[in-house]
Amino acid sequence: MTFKAEPFTIEAGKEIHITWSDTKKTSPYSGNNPTGPCVFWLSPLEKKGVGKVWSKVHEYTNDGKAANSAWCTSKIATDGGYYGFTIPEDIIPGKYLLRTELIDLLESYVSNYEDYAMGAHFYSDCLVLDITGSGNSTLKNPVSIMDVYKPFYKKAMFPIGSSDNKFTLPGPAPYTTGKP
Repeated sequence: MTFKAEPFTIEAGKEIHITWSDTKKTSPYSGNNPTGPCVFWLSPLEKKGVGKVWSKVHEYTNDGKAANSAWCTSKIATDGGYYGFTIPEDIIPGKYLLRTELIDLLESYVSNYEDYAMGAHFYSDCLVLDITGSGNSTLKNPVSIMDVYKPFYKKAMFPIGSSDNKFTLPGPAPYTTGKP
C-alpha cells in the first residue's frame, strides 16, 4: 500500500482506491502471493486505534460458489495492484485511521498454533484519511482488533482449492450506510 504522510482527503460516499505493491515497493502487486480476502476498518484518529474503536467498513472474500472462487487478492492483481471501495456516505466528517488488511490463506491448511511459520498470514497497514461531507452518523459496532483476531488465529484454517465454502471473515458485518 502506498503511504502518504499527510492525511488523504476524500469525500464521504466516494470511492477510495488503495494501491498494493511488492515488498520492495518497486512494482504493483502481482498476485503471486498472498491468496485470500481483504478487510478495511475505520477508526476516529483521536482514538489512536486503541480499544473498541474499529468499525469494519468493507470486506471482500471469495464468492463461495466454487473451489477456486475469485479472492480479493486476485482482483487486486487483475486491476494492476489497486482495489477500490466506497467510503460510507453518512459518517461524520473528520480524521480517521483506515486499516487495510490482506489475509493470506495459501498455507492455512495448518493452524498458526500447530506451525507458526504456516497458517494464515496477516498483512495490514494504516493511513490517515480526512473525510469530508455532511454526514452525521458515527461508525457502528466498533471492536478491538486484538479481540477480533485473537480467537480467529486459532481457527484461521481454510484449505484453498479444496472447499466450495465461502470463507468467513472475523468480526462484525461491515458498516452499511443508513443502518443502525
